[in-house]
Amino acid sequence: MITVITPDNKNVTNEDAPKYQIQTRLTDFRLLNSSAGLAWGVTRNELRMYMTLDNGKTWANISPATNVQFLTNPVYGKEIFFTDPGNGWIIRSSFGTTETVVLRTRDGGHSWQISAFPDSNELSAIYFSSPADGWLMTRWGASSNKENKALYATKDGGATWNQVMQNEQYNPNLPNTSIPLAGVTTGMIFNDADRGFVTLQTGALPKIFMTRDGGASWVPGPEFLVNDSFAGCDRVVTGIPEFFNENATGGWMPVGCQKEKEGSMIYNGYFTANGGENWKFTAFGRPAQSGVNRHLTPDFLNSRVGWSLEGNVLYKTVNQGQSWTALPPSSVLQSKLLEYPEIVKLQFITDDVGWLLIAKEEERKSILLQTTSGGVSWRVM
Repeated sequence: MITVITPDNKNVTNEDAPKYQIQTRLTDFRLLNSSAGLAWGVTRNELRMYMTLDNGKTWANISPATNVQFLTNPVYGKEIFFTDPGNGWIIRSSFGTTETVVLRTRDGGHSWQISAFPDSNELSAIYFSSPADGWLMTRWGASSNKENKALYATKDGGATWNQVMQNEQYNPNLPNTSIPLAGVTTGMIFNDADRGFVTLQTGALPKIFMTRDGGASWVPGPEFLVNDSFAGCDRVVTGIPEFFNENATGGWMPVGCQKEKEGSMIYNGYFTANGGENWKFTAFGRPAQSGVNRHLTPDFLNSRVGWSLEGNVLYKTVNQGQSWTALPPSSVLQSKLLEYPEIVKLQFITDDVGWLLIAKEEERKSILLQTTSGGVSWRVM
């Protein structure tokens, strides 16, 4: 139960500020720095979003107006994105007679502006490389391994959007600079206003496409090669690529070996040290995971340090997954996982600070946990 304060006009909190406990079931979160983070959920078609600037001690309600209705729970990187605690965007998808709209804030959610978006198709990815430069990908005509794709860019922080790429007329037999129909978009990231990447899930191995002109033209990235870790996989799946630092040279993306009959997943990683020009496969040597949490990927802070939650045990690596050490058991973490067995998300923002969202889906309940000791001890936020 997060206690929300009502800040005054100067965004300064005090002990006398009105307080209330939120009743919304949280469905996603995002840490923005070592002390600031967001958490949100949808109740009665209203998006309830909360921000903390002091490591969860106090929270402010930064929800947009209730007349902007949401039929589904927005997901970070697909309908929500923040570059920092001040600048953020929420995309409300079209439904019925309502249009897709872009909500944008410059003051940490105290006020939201609305702008139109010229496409009513399903959203597949959002990314901003700065408070001014952003991209939105939409899709239509989708199947399990292909989709039409359109990419829109903004140079004014989301006030106006222009289509920079679409592949409806894509012909694989002709020279083409768009992202192909084959493959379902799994992630999008831009290092700066010009250089970006899109990852695609295909029937077998994932693919990556790169742009050097802000998304107008795309070329295939390095091939992901078959290796022994993929032997026996029914499907190889990737997660969203992430870069670790502001100059965006080091980064990684999870890659999973899915086995349908066993209902299991084994995650390893691809790492880059040159801004995504090349990716190196790294085997983590972790056992196969099954059950409701088998799709939970490890979380890496940088090219060496990462965490993997398996069952109720948290493991840490300091050598890019070559070896993993089980952290001492946390009584809070273990007891709460018994009560809320579904792991929604794990994210570390520093070597010490991390958040964990866990849920009990049949009762539509969730709680947010925090560690400030690198995963050794946890508390309910």
